[in-house]
Amino acid sequence: MSAIVERNRDVEHIVNAAAGVGVYGHGEKKPKRFAMLISTDIHRCAKQMQSAVDYLNAMDALDCGICLGDIQGANYTENDASWYYLAVNSSKKPFFTTIGNHDNGNNTKKELCGTKAEVLEKFIRTTRGKIGLPNIDKTYYSVNFDEYKITLIVMDNYMAPEDRDENGNFVIHRGAECLNQEQVDWLVDTLAAVPQDYQVVVARHGYPDKGVKLEGNWTQERGGLDKEMVLYGESELVPDVINAWTKGEKLVKEYAPIEAFSYLPTLTVNADFTARGEGVFVTYIIGHVHRDIIAKSAVYPDQNIITFAASANDDWQNYGCDLPRERDTKAEDCLTVMAVDSGKRRIHLVRVGSNITTDLVERTHFTLTY
Repeated sequence: MSAIVERNRDVEHIVNAAAGVGVYGHGEKKPKRFAMLISTDIHRCAKQMQSAVDYLNAMDALDCGICLGDIQGANYTENDASWYYLAVNSSKKPFFTTIGNHDNGNNTKKELCGTKAEVLEKFIRTTRGKIGLPNIDKTYYSVNFDEYKITLIVMDNYMAPEDRDENGNFVIHRGAECLNQEQVDWLVDTLAAVPQDYQVVVARHGYPDKGVKLEGNWTQERGGLDKEMVLYGESELVPDVINAWTKGEKLVKEYAPIEAFSYLPTLTVNADFTARGEGVFVTYIIGHVHRDIIAKSAVYPDQNIITFAASANDDWQNYGCDLPRERDTKAEDCLTVMAVDSGKRRIHLVRVGSNITTDLVERTHFTLTY
């Protein structure tokens, strides 16, 4: 039996309950819920990555796994990332990868950064068998879970142009948040094609807008959601599109770059969801901030934003987080099970690993409505 399973026996029944697994009174069985194991900001911690896959393989209640970005510790070129794709490819279930700022390089120096084509090859194509898209050619994609009528949309919010200076360095920081027109059009088309009775989860590394923190045991007091290095300002582009989709409306709008990057093209949304009708949005799932936070979009309070503490077991990566980590104990791990009760429109979160904060707040499970 895997060590991570043994360390977390105390929450196994909670994971099963969240996923709807078990027998109830008079032998009644209820429909199982979609349940995903979430890791994020693994930052080169190979042991924690393999532990995540081991837990996913061991738990029948879980349908798939995802890493929400920042696979590398600091930059694109620091290692070949074989430890990551070997772990992911040992999964017996679908496993999805989101690109983070450090996976691009989080720098401008040519020797530390990768092009989008290189990032695609290194982190996505090496795991495409687990994504279930054999011909994948982008770092963003979508997958339908037909059994649960859930669509997972995985975005890449680091799509800045790759212009170089005279020394071959990138002009624009590889960790700057930036969509491009191609992905914007893809997002609109993907949402328009979502089956009428399916619900949508959007995975990104960085959050879609500033966000408003909510109180509760899953939101730590320290640390906020201020955006950084965003080439299109406090852009509400994605929340605007999601809002139009949920209401079954048209959206025609332009999004200009900030003044310092005025030479970048204006992004345009030209969406018409009227024929499809209203949609149901579950939540954004986000990495990047290395903290557990439940929030709402600052622009559209009906859009949930969930961020997660880093899965890395590294003092530097856990700076600012309120969850103590300790090797060779339960607190070595930091993963989250997210189960979606689409009938009652509830999101159940269960912590696998470190779940007692420095203020002795228990962060074992949490339920959020949508």
